[in-house]
Order: sequence, then C-alpha cells, then structure tokens
Amino acid sequence: MRKVVKRGWKLIKPFKGAAAPELIGIIGTGRGTGVTHFAVMTAGYLTGVMRMRCAVLEWNSHESFYAMGSVCCGKKKGENSFRVLETDYFAKAGIDTLLLCKKSGYQAVIVDYGTAKEGNLGEFFRCGRQLVVGSLSEWQISEFLEFEKREIKAERSWESLVSFGNEEARKSLEKRLKVPVRRIPFSFDPFSVTSETISFYEQLF
Repeated sequence: MRKVVKRGWKLIKPFKGAAAPELIGIIGTGRGTGVTHFAVMTAGYLTGVMRMRCAVLEWNSHESFYAMGSVCCGKKKGENSFRVLETDYFAKAGIDTLLLCKKSGYQAVIVDYGTAKEGNLGEFFRCGRQLVVGSLSEWQISEFLEFEKREIKAERSWESLVSFGNEEARKSLEKRLKVPVRRIPFSFDPFSVTSETISFYEQLF
C-alpha cells in the first residue's frame, strides 16, 4: 500500500525507507485534558489505518505508561517498553529514547509531553507536527486561553484541539482566537478506531 495524505504544511508518506520518522508532539494546556488518551488514539489510526510503523514516547513524569504496560502486557514497573496492537510504547522517555527511535525504522514517532507547565515546551516546538490539547470545561478553559495568549506573539506552528466542552464555546473560541480549534471525537476506548475517528484524522492529517 502506498498512500499520500495531505495536511496543513507537510506530507505523511507511509512507505519503507524514509530517512527520518514523522515527529508528532502532543502537549496539554493543563492536567486532565486527555493528552495520553489522544496519543494512543493517534497511534491507533496511524498503525491500524495508515499502516505506518509507529512509536509513542511518554516524555513526562506521569508514569501512565507503566500502568498501561502492566495492564496490557503484564510488565513490571521499570520495564520501559512494550507493544500493544502493533504500536511500540516507551515509558520514562527522553532524548536518548527519541534518538533511538529515529534510528529504528519508525515512520511516525508520537511524543506525549504531558502539560505545558512541565518544562517541555522547547522540545515540543522542535516537532514537525505540534498538537496542543486543551479543554473548554469551566475549570480548565483558563489554562487553554493562558497558553494561547502567552504564545500569541510567537510564529504560530501548532494546532489547537479540545477534548471537552460544548460546541458553542468551541465556536466562540475560534472567533476569539481567529484560528481553527478542532474537537477531538469522544472515544471510550482509545485503542478502537471508529468511522468518526477516521474522519477526524483524515481532516487533521
């Protein structure tokens, strides 16, 4: 299968022999916005639909991948890598893990940077694709606006997505920021690829 999927400013080409993997950074404007859930969903689409060899790195201190490795694969804490449904996951990742993945034949590397307040923004902005996940819930929207306003003077290289909140608030925010704010489709199971998620990713990528 050879397929080219157009997106905003680059192309994803799922074919063998790529010089370097597509580096997709995902960061949240605060805790609980669904960054890890979205990273797993994205990997499911790239591996399951696009048939790309994909790795997901947990570049934060949350240790969610240790829990996932234990439940999905019986891994013990301290065992940093495991595979679920053709995707390779790396807990406690950092620059060494990223460099290893770049040399390992992956076509896409997704990096879960946690939240913008954890000091990973520099690494996040080095990614070829930058996805910021916020929430429009009343107790979380201020963090989303804080991020957008703080970075407003910088050359905008990221895309904004929201996981929670009503549609009226999302449309109002688009008008206020004058940039697209995409809604991530709700998914009970991040490993499951549905027609709704496929439609979402076809537009995103």
